[in-house]
Amino acid sequence: MIIAIINAFNLIDGVDGLAGSVGVIVAFVFGFWFYKVDRIELAVVSFAAIGSIVAFLYYNYTPAKIFMGDTGSLLLGLVASVLAISFLEFNQELYNSHFHISSGPVFAIAILIIPIFDTLRVMVLRIFRMQSPFNPDRTHIHHLLLDIGFNHIQVTIFLIFANVIFIMIAYVFRSLNINLLFLF
Repeated sequence: MIIAIINAFNLIDGVDGLAGSVGVIVAFVFGFWFYKVDRIELAVVSFAAIGSIVAFLYYNYTPAKIFMGDTGSLLLGLVASVLAISFLEFNQELYNSHFHISSGPVFAIAILIIPIFDTLRVMVLRIFRMQSPFNPDRTHIHHLLLDIGFNHIQVTIFLIFANVIFIMIAYVFRSLNINLLFLF
């Protein structure tokens, strides 16, 4: 799971600001939850990540003066995977708490939906075409949006908005059966 999330962040780093913006959303949601459940050390990690990403994004939006590159996206994926796994672990400990999310795994997937969905979709498409799932191509969501006329900022805003919608849906319906919510 860790390697998959790390690589997923690397794969969405094809448009100015996208990987960083998704990283801010991921770190904010997990950080807010960690703060509420008194896991201050993980909240600090989350908010420190937000601070560094926001400082980076200032120079990464179109026209980008600096780029994240593999090292930055891999580090961002590592932080996101550690936060997700920590969330799943500590959420189980809070079974009788007001802050327990009964559909925790689905909620974690909703938080990471853009990198996870894009990676799975691209890998499946490549396999169906009898290609190596590791060959580069222009079938990522951000490339498809660019090809239909969106610019980098519009692609980033659209995908961030979609990510937030998925998080809100998962949170609103968090009391549903986990299998039903996953299908939804």
